[in-house]
Amino acid sequence: MRRVCLVLIAVALAAGCSSGAPAAVPSPTPSRTPSPTPAPTTPVPKPAPKPVAPAVNPLTGVGAVPRRPVIAVKIDDTADGRPQLGLEYADLVYVEQVEAGVTRLVAVFAGRQPAVVGPVRSVRNSDPELLAAYGRPALAYSGGAGAPVARLRHSTVVDAGPQRQGGVYRRLGSRVAPYNLVVNTAALAARLHGVSGPHDIGLRWAHTDPRLARARKVGAVSVTVGKTRVDFRWDAPTRRWLLLNRDGTLRRAASGRPISTPNLVVPVSRARIDPTDVDVLGTPSVYTSTVGTGRLLVFRDGRVLTGSWARARPAGRTSYLDADRKPITLDPGGAWVLLAATGAPVSYR
Repeated sequence: MRRVCLVLIAVALAAGCSSGAPAAVPSPTPSRTPSPTPAPTTPVPKPAPKPVAPAVNPLTGVGAVPRRPVIAVKIDDTADGRPQLGLEYADLVYVEQVEAGVTRLVAVFAGRQPAVVGPVRSVRNSDPELLAAYGRPALAYSGGAGAPVARLRHSTVVDAGPQRQGGVYRRLGSRVAPYNLVVNTAALAARLHGVSGPHDIGLRWAHTDPRLARARKVGAVSVTVGKTRVDFRWDAPTRRWLLLNRDGTLRRAASGRPISTPNLVVPVSRARIDPTDVDVLGTPSVYTSTVGTGRLLVFRDGRVLTGSWARARPAGRTSYLDADRKPITLDPGGAWVLLAATGAPVSYR
């Protein structure tokens, strides 16, 4: 009987254990899939910087920018003053009308500054306006009437006349006054302070210009400045315009070198009698405006390009533009600028 009870108790215990909540089964640990290692990316190469063309002399388009100050010299342009000295070394030369229809030259030196330049002549009222485009250049001149000298000294142009810089001037015994005064531009540059170096005055330089293919061919140019006819002939082998005497022969500097230039620029300008600038004979000079607008002729490469010029203020650049308002370029090497008055005879063939 006891054995039966033990069996029954064992059966009951087994049944009780099986009727409870099921035993908890441990949850499987979630597996961590490793993040893919990003593939190395090839860096995108940066475009190579465009090469920067070295700066060139803005007054000639040739050579590095000079570190010398800009020196302008008033030079005689009559038969008594020829042959001129040092003129062939100027970066730019302006031909301007003065009194009685004669002309004077304003020669600008920066790239080269010779020891002998002349004959040096007097200042005019229009010179500070013309030269203001250069910032603060120096002007070498022989003297002048009271009004032009006062105007110069109240302008941005540095007075480098003999009263201020007498040690760099001398008179040549081989010539008669007033055609014998010369200036040493190299010595003058060494003693000047606060004078501007060359900078952009509006000229644009290029060895070629696509407009030339359609431009008219020209072999000779004649421009009347005041009452003085200025003649040039194109020389294809040297690619330069040769300055001529009235008899057609080459005009030469005192060194014997022909006076020439690769470019002739003719900005037709307004000119008026200037009663405040009178010479010793009582003849008034002429004031040619270089601020304003007007017709333009540019002679280069034996051809002529036409357009207009514009300069809004004395300290501003001069724009030389074609009919489409695009800049007209000059052949590198300098230029002569002939300041012809409105209505003055200009011919070319």
